[in-house]
Amino acid sequence: MHSKILFGTAAMAGLMVLAACNQETASNTPPAQTAQNEPAPGTKNDTVSAVKDAVAGAVGTISAELTTSTKGFVDEAALTDMYEVQAGQLATMRAKAMDVKNFGQKMADDHTKSTSELKGILIKSAPNFMPPTQLDARREGLLNDLKGAKDEDFEGRYIAQAINAHNEALILMRGYAKDGDNPDIKDFAAKVQPVVQMHLDMINDIDRAHRARDAQARNNSGNNNTKTR
Repeated sequence: MHSKILFGTAAMAGLMVLAACNQETASNTPPAQTAQNEPAPGTKNDTVSAVKDAVAGAVGTISAELTTSTKGFVDEAALTDMYEVQAGQLATMRAKAMDVKNFGQKMADDHTKSTSELKGILIKSAPNFMPPTQLDARREGLLNDLKGAKDEDFEGRYIAQAINAHNEALILMRGYAKDGDNPDIKDFAAKVQPVVQMHLDMINDIDRAHRARDAQARNNSGNNNTKTR
């Protein structure tokens, strides 16, 4: 039953991706690119990006749930760190709110440290497993959505992605800490799990604060409009 639910979710995710891609293709404005062939700020439709990022998050959750091998764990942990470092660096450059900017810096620092620790463990106890050195297509797409976001959409896009990424990472760490077959890497997963939980709690707090701020701003705007009538 669990497998059926997972594959059903994956099928729905695929349909959502197709819909999002069709909407983006139908746009009248072709996306501009930077010199490095990356999306320039403001060239991504936030509604489309939100759907694509939600799908990517769902796919990531399924992947984390199904990851049981040491190689699978090593690959996913390394890819998560790479994505978090690069996304965090973008947040430090583009976010206007200091809580988002500071969180991005912490993610860049903490996930760089995590990668270093994992590599050290692999050298000693699993030298046959080498972590990937390049992002996969899913996480590259997430970064492109961040790079192409309008300035006013960036923080919301980053927060949503960070919540999804840490939910996925928490499942991955918890699963390997419980059922992994390499004792040293199991200890690593168990050590990192509460750190990931702390990160998730932090970004959820930031999300709630920003939602409350935005709601207050809309309320104040509505009151001002009423007074001017």
